[in-house]
Amino acid sequence: MVHERSQEMTGTRIFLREPILRLLILGLLFVAALGLRLYGINHPPMEFYPVRQYHGALLARGFYEWLMTGNLKTVPPDGIIEPPILELATSLAYLVFGEHLWIPRLLSTLCWMVGGVFLYLIAKRIVSPNAAVFSVFFYLFVPYSVFASRAFMSDPLMVMLMVASIFTILNYHERPSTRRLIVAAVASSIAIFAKPGICLFQLFGAFVSLAVYRQGVWRSLISPHSLIFAALSTLPTGLYYLYGTVVATFLRGQASGKVDPQLLLNVSFWRGWIVSIWVVVGAIAFVGALFGVLLVRKGLPRALLIGLWSGYLLFGLTFTHHIHTHSYYSLQLIPVVALSLGPVGASVMTYLNHTVNPNHLGRVALRSYGTVIVLALSLSVLIVGMVEYKLGLVEYKSSISHIAEQERVAPIYARYVATLQEIGEVVDHSDRTLFLYGCPRFVGESNCGWALMYHGRLSGHSWQYPERIIREGRIQMVLDNKRDIDTERRFSQRLKNRSPEYFIMSKGWWKVEETKELRRLLTENFPVTARGADYVVFHLTEKT
Repeated sequence: MVHERSQEMTGTRIFLREPILRLLILGLLFVAALGLRLYGINHPPMEFYPVRQYHGALLARGFYEWLMTGNLKTVPPDGIIEPPILELATSLAYLVFGEHLWIPRLLSTLCWMVGGVFLYLIAKRIVSPNAAVFSVFFYLFVPYSVFASRAFMSDPLMVMLMVASIFTILNYHERPSTRRLIVAAVASSIAIFAKPGICLFQLFGAFVSLAVYRQGVWRSLISPHSLIFAALSTLPTGLYYLYGTVVATFLRGQASGKVDPQLLLNVSFWRGWIVSIWVVVGAIAFVGALFGVLLVRKGLPRALLIGLWSGYLLFGLTFTHHIHTHSYYSLQLIPVVALSLGPVGASVMTYLNHTVNPNHLGRVALRSYGTVIVLALSLSVLIVGMVEYKLGLVEYKSSISHIAEQERVAPIYARYVATLQEIGEVVDHSDRTLFLYGCPRFVGESNCGWALMYHGRLSGHSWQYPERIIREGRIQMVLDNKRDIDTERRFSQRLKNRSPEYFIMSKGWWKVEETKELRRLLTENFPVTARGADYVVFHLTEKT
């Protein structure tokens, strides 16, 4: 009798310590995830979509110069496309710390961390607190997110705001009130505005799905609350697009460049979309998440997940161009998969709970330490993802190796930046240049003109470069809508419209067959100003 009472008291103490253990594990996860992203954060932003990151870097420098001198001198050639929230915040930080590219990368990282907090709060409501830790683990450590979440891009900010908005939407539908509706609508409006239209589908999917569950289809459609949410959440983005297309015109043609319904009939579209999903979350996690939707309990939890998945599907069917060519357009899928994996983790814990010795102490101990077991299982998912890479299904191994090899490639980055700075001095930081400049092989981009502009402190316009895609297993050249104009005629138009002083070409593009006509035109008509190991510069204001 005494032994049983002692055993029961021990079990009670373990049970009382369970929230503390869970918070300790969560704290360790966030610290480890933050440290992983801070590793190498001071390197040039070339490891993940450098064109997009240097677009932000140029814009932030321009705002910084504007704050310091009152003149906006530096602007990326494509101008302002998305609301420059992160760029403005970065320029303000530059006033305090000076111009360092680790600052916006740190801001993006912190956004991703805050998103993990909101993700935990959602997951613990729709599944359980311990299973929520499983979801947070995936969100923080899925390999693709490490570089993507610290990139100088609006996407990490958008994901944080999207997850926070989902939390407010869930709050509203759990206990509907006008105040909670306004909070959800305002939070959603900021998330949709941060990267216009991208997370709109998932937020509307979540709201509508939860509303239909509570009120039915007809009542949810005519509900004043639904209309208020739709109006308020889209108002800032609508005004931004109205200004950008009608008044300032800098957004004209942006929608048509991302929306192409004809791609839906192309097999390569679906293949590219699947590959993007595999790269971002992995095949096993994706399939497991779909099972998680079936395992989650009926009611608000299942309605929420169905709404989020439906929203992502509609998003992909709308933004057809980018969803299958730009993997980071599926970054918003990571929190959805993380939430959907929560029920899988809960099922595993329930199974383990029923297979151990059914005494009270054993069950309480498993309940306390089951989180650790589930985290170990989620680590196995990532390991299996690495094995999948060898089968050509996913690129987890590549992502993990890039994380580990940052110090090895750091000297290569440094030499590359030094070359760009050297070119800037050669052309005397001219604001009238044409360039066809490629990145090193490991960067994975054909065009690094934006990096040249940033580190060389020059301005100009990029020469149209051949873009490569994979179609039916073969690399082919894609000809854009201007490709029918011959090189000489296009060059003459550039000289007339831009009055450039210099043409800068990297050795990588100098050697390829596609630039043969351009090389002939330059060498026969213009003198070489400078020639380095990785570049050649022609003086366009002089004739040979």
